Amino acid sequence: MMFPTTGEDVSGQQRRRDDQMLYLMIKPDPEAEAAMDALRRQYDLARKYALERFHFTLVPFGDIRLLSPENLELIRRAAASLQAEPFEVSLNRISGNALVGSRMPALRDFQHMLVARLDAFGVDRPDYAFNPHVSLTYEEWQQRNIQVSPIRWRVRQLLLINSVHGKGHDLLDSWTLESRQGSLPF
Repeated sequence: MMFPTTGEDVSGQQRRRDDQMLYLMIKPDPEAEAAMDALRRQYDLARKYALERFHFTLVPFGDIRLLSPENLELIRRAAASLQAEPFEVSLNRISGNALVGSRMPALRDFQHMLVARLDAFGVDRPDYAFNPHVSLTYEEWQQRNIQVSPIRWRVRQLLLINSVHGKGHDLLDSWTLESRQGSLPF
């Protein structure tokens, strides 16, 4: 399994210094972020990449400055229309420079539902082969396949992020995943 190396976006294109890439993504909770950072220390991975930038890319849209306002509005409407419950993610292996999990059907189902909503709303989006991983570093790619203790968290939000190259993630919008089943006290 190969992941982008330093300076490349998901399409393998070289990023420019002023890129502003739009993504729908999910992020780990603070405890999972800390556990991921501990793995970087344990396996001597570069730690230049800020913890708050750990994420799963669900759908990339390219440079936000090239998107029409109408397409951006359709992205927001499609994301808001998604009816999904919170779900758990579990990652248990370092592959190359990324943390990955086994199969992850809930995450894959969520991403497929999201793409279906985007398509239903007529959103223009690039082709994207969803390969779920959380990049731990963007330094030179190294061959690694290391089993680790599972890092888990409950996904509760879908995020629309403008990733400004070299600066960080700007949150443009978010949607809470709602449990449709009520919980009964026992």
